[in-house]
Amino acid sequence: MKNCLIFCLFFLTAPLAEARPGRLPNDAAECTQSFFQALLEKDAAAIRRLMTYDFLLVGPDGRILDGGTFAESVASGSIVIEYGSLSGTTTRSYGDAGVVTGFWNARGAVQGYRFDNEVAFSAMCVRQGGSWKIASMQLTARL
Repeated sequence: MKNCLIFCLFFLTAPLAEARPGRLPNDAAECTQSFFQALLEKDAAAIRRLMTYDFLLVGPDGRILDGGTFAESVASGSIVIEYGSLSGTTTRSYGDAGVVTGFWNARGAVQGYRFDNEVAFSAMCVRQGGSWKIASMQLTARL
C-alpha cells in the first residue's frame, strides 16, 4: 500500500496547463493539457475519454499503472490536485503521434498524504478514432 501511495504521489506531479474545455484536442499538446486539466478538476470521465484503452503509466520507481486504476483513484477522491505549474514543455509531432515533454510542479494529496514536488514527464499521444488520446506517460523525479 505504501509503495502504491508513493507511486501515485509521483504521478501527481505530471504536466498541467490551461486546457480548452468542451472540445476535443487538436494535437498531442492539447491532449496532454486537457488530460491534466481534467485531473485538476477531478473529472475522471474526461480523463477516461482522453486515455487510450491500453493507457499505461510508468512511475519514477519503475512500477506500471493501468489507466482504469488511475481513473478510479481520481473518481474516488484518493487523488486530489490543488495546484500545478507547467514549464519547459516541448512537443514533437509525427503525423498521428506526438511526444510531449516538460516539467510540472504540483501540490495536492494522495489518500490524505500531502505532496509538493516537481517531476520531468514524457507523454506519448496518438490520434485514435479521429481524436487525440494519451497512450502512455513516463515520470521521473527531479532531484
